[in-house]
Amino acid sequence: MRIITMASIALIPVLLSGCVASKIVTAPFKAAGTVVETAVDATTQTQSEREEDLGRKVLAERKKERDLCLDEAENKQERRNCKEAYKRDD
Repeated sequence: MRIITMASIALIPVLLSGCVASKIVTAPFKAAGTVVETAVDATTQTQSEREEDLGRKVLAERKKERDLCLDEAENKQERRNCKEAYKRDD
């Protein structure tokens, strides 16, 4: 009984066409490659992403400075001066 099972398992690749057998064999490797590519892509950062992050950081610092200036202003004129000094250049 065991010999028949072993023989049938050994004959499966021979009986299957080359296309089907190759797809069965390569499918796990393709899936693993996709996972690795996705993991590498998630951990790397492009130049444009770095520039965007730097821009966000600069804007956040500028907002903190403006808020601090407004908090320290003692009258309307000083507040107006703070707003003018930190006006965005759109």
